[in-house]
Amino acid sequence: MTSDEARDLFGDVIEGSLDPAKKAAFEAALASDPELQDELDAYRMVVRGAAAIGGDAGDQKEGPEASPDLLPGVQSRLRARSRGRFYRDRFAEQAGPRGTLPVLVAILVALLLATGWLAVQSFVQVEGPPSPTTHP
Repeated sequence: MTSDEARDLFGDVIEGSLDPAKKAAFEAALASDPELQDELDAYRMVVRGAAAIGGDAGDQKEGPEASPDLLPGVQSRLRARSRGRFYRDRFAEQAGPRGTLPVLVAILVALLLATGWLAVQSFVQVEGPPSPTTHP
């Protein structure tokens, strides 16, 4: 087993999910490469640190509750730091999908204008240019 193949198995080693044949090949690769052992130790430290931050790795829930939703907090900080240049204000976020209300108002105004124009056209008789009159 090459060092790169052994590195790919670090996660499985930490979880203890290697089959006996792969485990023996991994241990042989570790014995032949002391640098690989140092990398595995560093990897274990990172996993332990991450588990300490987020709770025990075995306690992790699956599904939507697995991790906190950080997006709203990040967006509000970006909005505050950019003075509203990025992301919408809170009123716009509560108003619903962006652009729905203005589109509906524009359609309503267009319908009212078209109805008014048709009503005026039906009541007003358009006369053509005056016909030339000849005097005898």
